[in-house]
Amino acid sequence: LAGSRPKRRYPPRPRTVRFGPRALLRVAVAWPRSPPPLGPRLVAMDGDSGAGSKHPQQLYFDNVSPATRLLEKRRKMYEVQDALENQKARFAKEEEHFKKKEEQLRAKDLHLQHQLVRFNKFLQDNEAKRRRAETRAQEEAAQIRQKEEEIRDLENQLEESRQTCADLEEEVARNMKYEEFLERVKDTGDEYNEIQDLVTRYETLESANKDLKEVASMTDNQIEELRKEFLEYKQRKEMEMLEMNTRVAELSSELDECQKQRQNLEHDADEATQANSKHSLHFGQILMSVENLFLRCTTQRKGIQHFLEMKEEEGAKGKDEEGQDQSEDSFNKKKETAIKQLNVILNYLKDFKEISEQLRRERQRSQQPQRQGEELDGIQPKGPFPNHDKNP
Repeated sequence: LAGSRPKRRYPPRPRTVRFGPRALLRVAVAWPRSPPPLGPRLVAMDGDSGAGSKHPQQLYFDNVSPATRLLEKRRKMYEVQDALENQKARFAKEEEHFKKKEEQLRAKDLHLQHQLVRFNKFLQDNEAKRRRAETRAQEEAAQIRQKEEEIRDLENQLEESRQTCADLEEEVARNMKYEEFLERVKDTGDEYNEIQDLVTRYETLESANKDLKEVASMTDNQIEELRKEFLEYKQRKEMEMLEMNTRVAELSSELDECQKQRQNLEHDADEATQANSKHSLHFGQILMSVENLFLRCTTQRKGIQHFLEMKEEEGAKGKDEEGQDQSEDSFNKKKETAIKQLNVILNYLKDFKEISEQLRRERQRSQQPQRQGEELDGIQPKGPFPNHDKNP
């Protein structure tokens, strides 16, 4: 299994080494090389016999001419030039050698890189294979566990099926007596020929019984709902009756108050009627008094005719009020008539007052000389004036 397998350990991956041109140049510089050939040198030491065969002996130019010195300098220059050419050739060979070596190193580097890529690919393939193997192992382990669980479930189901089979066999053994009973019932009558007919009839009756029970339960539920609705309706109506009774009581109290108010208003109306009758009587008396005074003024003093103005006003007003329905005995008309008569009486009274004032002034003027004579004679007046100044 996957849990018991040891994990594989792989060696560490080698690091890829790449050489650039600068690194190659540093390697070439550090590479050991043969010492460069020395140019021709002039030896100034005595007794140096080994160098005499390769290089000429160095001369001392202290006592030579300038031309000799110039020739010696030219010779040295040629020697140095030859040494420089030799060194250039050597450097060219070394450079070519270094280029070849660099190309070899590059080829080796490319080969190493290809090898490293192949090794990396190999490692990646191995890693992918390992992962696939681990995943497959885990999947197989999960499948194994699932199959084991399925096997346990199936074994349990098999055990339950066996137990159920045993129970059914026992039940069949117990129900055999009912089969025998049904056989005897079938043999006793001709109505049912097979046991299945009895079973079908039983199932039909049982389904009908179930239906009837359901109908009965539904009917009971409907009756219960109707009873609840009836109780709610009864309670609602009782509440409405209580509200109506309360409203009736309130209306009865309002009716009593209205009747009391009506009685009070009738009493007030009676009092007002009595007061109106008294006022009417008083008003009638006033009208009669005014009319009597008016008649006395108009009949006894025919020379003063103020009532003609009233008749003219009545005629003008009658033309203005033509077409209106007003009775002669109406209150307004009587009032207006009384006011007009009182105005006429007022005019008469004004006239009478002016007449009495005029008479009084005349009597005073006539009695003034008599009083002066009596004062002179010492005689006092014995009585009041005669009744000529009485009001008519």
